[in-house]
Amino acid sequence: MRKHLALVICTGLLYANASLASNINYSYFELGYVEADWDYPDIDDDGDGYELNASLEVGETMALIGAYQDLEFDDDADGNQTRLGFLYHKPYSTTGDIVLGLAYLETEVDPDAGKSEDDTGNWFSLEIRNMTSPQTEISLGLNRVDIFGDAETGYNFGVVSGSPQGFQFVLRYIDRDDIGSLLLGLRSSF
Repeated sequence: MRKHLALVICTGLLYANASLASNINYSYFELGYVEADWDYPDIDDDGDGYELNASLEVGETMALIGAYQDLEFDDDADGNQTRLGFLYHKPYSTTGDIVLGLAYLETEVDPDAGKSEDDTGNWFSLEIRNMTSPQTEISLGLNRVDIFGDAETGYNFGVVSGSPQGFQFVLRYIDRDDIGSLLLGLRSSF
């Protein structure tokens, strides 16, 4: 099912009309509260914390991205993850974009009962972002993370709503083999 969806999205990307332009903003800062469930080495636990995301549009079809997540788990363990990369986006309609993302990951897990473990890896995303109204954007995508010697594939769903000139509310859910997280936050576009 996921392979068929990815094939349909990629085909649409290849045939999208280059003259189309969506109103999706790729320059913003975002801060949110995260509830997460990690199943990494030495941690199989629920946690919460914060996440900071930033994106900067550099040209008509590219954006640089960065993210930092810091979580504390119920069993007094800590985990953090940094992501740095870029997005390529292309309109498929006047209200929507197809977005490909690639990033470098660095993750550290620090359980109280054991030694700290860290690793580097990569993140890949294929996503559809669509403006359903001038104030609301919905996104749906597939993502793949390769870290701690394990490749995980999953999906994400997000909603951004509010004034594009002010603060916007953000809701994002991610589900992969070893990670599930829900983010509630605020975004400020520039």
